[in-house]
Amino acid sequence: MENTLSSRDRVRQRSEFLRIQEQGGRVRGRHLTLFVLPNDFEVTRLGIIATRRLGGAIRRNRSKRMIREMFRLNKSEYEGFALDIVVLPRPGFSDKTFNVLQADYLNTLRRYARSK
Repeated sequence: MENTLSSRDRVRQRSEFLRIQEQGGRVRGRHLTLFVLPNDFEVTRLGIIATRRLGGAIRRNRSKRMIREMFRLNKSEYEGFALDIVVLPRPGFSDKTFNVLQADYLNTLRRYARSK
């Protein structure tokens, strides 16, 4: 089951989402916004905010699947860090190719790392 994210790899509580948004750093990319906050756990966790501005349920679910896959494929980027990352995709996110979105995600994440 290494193709899925375990429950310990996910941010699930609304209170955690709000804490990360309020206290974490915000980095805007071309197609998404990242909220990043160091955590007290041993793993980097992912949270996704897929609002209706993205479109209907099909577009929102597709966007969430793509974000989870980007997070899973790039776990090596988080080695040695324990971060909470909340991704807010922008409208039109699901219209882009996976490679374009992944490059934007990695560039945005690296910009956060350089700022810290």
